[in-house]
Amino acid sequence: IDRAGALVVAPRFEAAAPFSEALAAVALEGKHGYIDLTGQMVLVPEQERAGSLHRSFASGLAAVRAGDSIGFIDRSGKLVIPATFTSAEDFSEGLAFACTERGCGYIDRKGAAATTALLGGTPFKDGIAGVWVGKGKMGGLRRYVLYDAQRGPLTGDYEGVGRLSDGLVAVRLDGRWGYVDRSGRGVVRPRFAAAGEFSEGLAPVSEQAWTCGYVDRSGKVVIPARFRVCHSFSGGRARVEILGPDPKVPQPGFIDRTGALVIEGARATPPFESAEDFVDGVAAVEATGPEGKKRLGYIDAAGHYVWPPTE
Repeated sequence: IDRAGALVVAPRFEAAAPFSEALAAVALEGKHGYIDLTGQMVLVPEQERAGSLHRSFASGLAAVRAGDSIGFIDRSGKLVIPATFTSAEDFSEGLAFACTERGCGYIDRKGAAATTALLGGTPFKDGIAGVWVGKGKMGGLRRYVLYDAQRGPLTGDYEGVGRLSDGLVAVRLDGRWGYVDRSGRGVVRPRFAAAGEFSEGLAPVSEQAWTCGYVDRSGKVVIPARFRVCHSFSGGRARVEILGPDPKVPQPGFIDRTGALVIEGARATPPFESAEDFVDGVAAVEATGPEGKKRLGYIDAAGHYVWPPTE
């Protein structure tokens, strides 16, 4: 469907993944491949899929499996990076974290090693990634550093790192989270129990383990901690779980940038019990239908269904 709920590609697939770079992985009559935006099957790779469906394209490449090893094809289906890796993540900004029997690091779009001797790493975002380089003192928490795609490792040694968002990265020191800029300079001192990514100028944080709110880029709390779970903003809406009388029963909703609850799952028609973040103006939700069956639908930013819940 499109964001207005109009059917664009008819439901004829056994399984389908979201579109990425104008292609979507699908399963159709036992065949695994990719469709274009019109729903036509335009690519059926010769190689095996590296998952339940073929992996999404990113930076023009998609991971495939040959036996027990992973390589990458381009949009024509040509194997442009030989299957020599024991594991590999998707590309981001031209780099992908991959491992061989000799070790792990990032590779470029030609399959050449861009970094080595890493134990783990996040996808690059605006040229910055967080990488796991070892264990802390006495074999304790993992040790992370920020890695600049152009300059290499940056100054700083952390217990955890997030992803660069709005120019800031969440980092953990001595069990608390704060934010540094893309050069590693401290911006918001570590004082939070948890800290998420900035989006639209705000980031979800928890000062205590059981409630969360939102801060601005200076670290000032602008939406007080009165929610059970908080997610990043998208399209002026942030998904939250409302604190109800029974903490074991989630009550999903969406707030605006003032913190006002603008969509409440329990008040929707029909009510929904869970939701995902907004993407391109719509959010997927789950409601309970007749006989207790779970049904999936989509709502718009006003909380109206553009696709009523169906099985």
